[in-house]
Amino acid sequence: MKKWLTIGCVAGLMAGAGLSSCKNFLDVKPNDSFTGADYWRNATDAQMGVNAAYSLLRDQFTRCIQYNYGDFRPGNYDFWNKTNFRAIAQNDLRSPLIGTTDGAQAPREGWDVWYKSIAAANLAVARISAMDGTQISESEKAQLVGEARFVRAYDYYCLVQSYGSVPFQFSPYDIEMKPKTDQVKILDSCIIDLRKAADALPVSYNDPTYRAVRATKGAALTLMAHMYMWQAGFDKGRATELNRNAAAVCKEVMDLNIYKLLPYEEELFHTIFKGRSEEGIWEISMDVNYGNVTGNFISQWVLHQPVIASSSTLYGGLGSEITVKREYMDILYPPGESDKRFDLWFDDPYNSVNPQSQMFLKFSSISDPVARRYDANMIIFRYSGLMLLRAEALANIGQDGDARELLNEIRRRAQASEVIGLEGPALKDAIFLERTRELWGEGHRWYDLVRTGRVTDFSQCENALTQDQYERGAWTWPIPISAMRRNPKITQTAFWAQ
Repeated sequence: MKKWLTIGCVAGLMAGAGLSSCKNFLDVKPNDSFTGADYWRNATDAQMGVNAAYSLLRDQFTRCIQYNYGDFRPGNYDFWNKTNFRAIAQNDLRSPLIGTTDGAQAPREGWDVWYKSIAAANLAVARISAMDGTQISESEKAQLVGEARFVRAYDYYCLVQSYGSVPFQFSPYDIEMKPKTDQVKILDSCIIDLRKAADALPVSYNDPTYRAVRATKGAALTLMAHMYMWQAGFDKGRATELNRNAAAVCKEVMDLNIYKLLPYEEELFHTIFKGRSEEGIWEISMDVNYGNVTGNFISQWVLHQPVIASSSTLYGGLGSEITVKREYMDILYPPGESDKRFDLWFDDPYNSVNPQSQMFLKFSSISDPVARRYDANMIIFRYSGLMLLRAEALANIGQDGDARELLNEIRRRAQASEVIGLEGPALKDAIFLERTRELWGEGHRWYDLVRTGRVTDFSQCENALTQDQYERGAWTWPIPISAMRRNPKITQTAFWAQ
């Protein structure tokens, strides 16, 4: 199968019917003429082409545990009967225990959906860029190309986080099979592309249903910052430059003055984690009003009656399928220290009613408790996370005072005590722990451990890797066998080739 990353990949993909609503934006219908000569004639065709890339991206998140894999792989949960999650946390990624339940096996089975989204974005960038003023306005053309560039970059960012170095292709017309490209070089290209996207994308949209779920200038810049920080973990020779770049790009986002920290109060915190709030930068839309339902989401496993109907009769319906371990809970929230996140996000945190009675309430916006239907977006980038990323970058380049202030702004919002006088390694550790605490359940933790090297620290990661395992790529998923069969130029990651 030589045309592994060509425009043929998007024949029969999802094309949309305009952008008049969130439903039409992502819930789209097949269109086999997508790559034909009679397509790409007007603005509607261009919108539909970009929608296809978005739609496939969401498909990847709803078909498997993509969103919460980053939370489960470090461990620190009691997984109870969820043997698939336990196997992942033990880095036993070839285990038959992972199975098909919850889509847990999808990352090792194949990466086709990622590359289909990339192919759709590649085609959209090329075809929309070639349209003239009689077909589409220059402003709309620039915006749609910017959105396609953003989706493509985010696809590659997810692939790099999952597999390390992967095949890389920006042209929809190059039909040659490609070997793997070094992950740092992939992100170099994506960062250049994202700068173009950021310059073309709007700061916000007039339609409130698009808030945080369509690419904006802030989303593109935030993705750039995360790419810089990922690169800094693997390109030590450029680490200072990359941290400086990340800090500067985070500041660009903050200077847009459209995002803010919302109060952590009982009446308001659900608004943040339902999505489309003033704190949201980029999210995967999962609005139940449009039938966007997935079982592969953390709420499925960390809630029980009376919030939702329990998945079993476990403890009379009062048992969650997974719970945070007591000893790690004490690391996140030391006993006797105030923190609104502990108060608001956890019900019976120490399992006093039964061994599994704890509930994690962060994503507990439930539309139908009986049918177990959730009404919460998958939060990818949030303003507090960006602030802590900037704090981390600043601490890495020795600007401890500014880093401390950002850390304390996050802690003040949580009504937690401020840190005073911390500097150097101690400050870096405090910022890392704050990202863990603040972003728990939002899919960042494993990737933060990997890029900072803390994945080899048993105090941070329950099933830590050795330095040798880390260097041979044990932090990745194995390259899918299906991909290597299609393209013999792709080789298995060193750790998984043993």
